[in-house]
Amino acid sequence: MKKIYIAYGANTNRRAMARRCPNAKPIGAGFIVGHKFKFNNVADIVPSQVGSGALMNEISDAPAVAWEITPDCEKALDRYEGFPSLYRKIDVTFKADGEYWNGFAYKMNYTGFHTPSPMYVDGIRTGLKGFFNAGQWDIIDNSIDSAIIKSFRMEETGSPLTKRVGGKQWR
Repeated sequence: MKKIYIAYGANTNRRAMARRCPNAKPIGAGFIVGHKFKFNNVADIVPSQVGSGALMNEISDAPAVAWEITPDCEKALDRYEGFPSLYRKIDVTFKADGEYWNGFAYKMNYTGFHTPSPMYVDGIRTGLKGFFNAGQWDIIDNSIDSAIIKSFRMEETGSPLTKRVGGKQWR
């Protein structure tokens, strides 16, 4: 039975997914409804707060890519994502071109903020921009940049929310 997997990090890259999951078929680009990017060394998503007193310019939906995957693809992704220790699976709603899809995404099990490496971020930007039209690239950049700035500020202030878990061994 095939499933819909919603990727927002390294698995937005076509070549990377072809290596990990050769039978995955891209459905297309869109947004994870009600979630935004967050970084704790690697990508994560958190519920967005728009509509509940948050800043109006906050990016409320995270850019993502939907894939149709096989059970073998899911096993390969579970290994890559460190499921269930590093990431767990959550049900999400994906919107693209006015249509809504239900699927799953990986959600980090750890809290905290840590600025990701520029190379890792570039891979996410390149992956997403390979699916989105050029007119939407600013949305991608703003979503990612907002999350990086928040991670950097949280690290800089030594916030009690900052908790570095894992490290280079994650990838």
